[in-house]
Amino acid sequence: MDKSEDILFKARQMLNDEIIQLQHDLRTLKKRLAQLDKILGAPTQTPRRQTISEALIGILAAANPHPLSTQEVVQQFQALGIHQRAKNPYNSIQALLHHLKKSTPPKVIQDPVTGKWSHYG
Repeated sequence: MDKSEDILFKARQMLNDEIIQLQHDLRTLKKRLAQLDKILGAPTQTPRRQTISEALIGILAAANPHPLSTQEVVQQFQALGIHQRAKNPYNSIQALLHHLKKSTPPKVIQDPVTGKWSHYG
């Protein structure tokens, strides 16, 4: 690797480390909020968990008007910290994108030339 690639790699690693730390901090703050709600007797709000399909559609909608490759979608998905049990997240997300493309009405579209994905609508 040349010097610029090394710098970019280190910057990317630093950002990933920061994301992990922020996700940890968020979980801690949510626990503290739940404890305060319990002390105050406030009803606990358990928001409905977002499905993987909804998360993928949200990622593509946020990227509009720029379509994303499957690899970019996988990276965005992992950056959100959404738990996935698949051994190969790339393959499962690719399959889900194709499923969403074939649904009626289609929820995502794929550019036939570049193979990149966009939100439909």
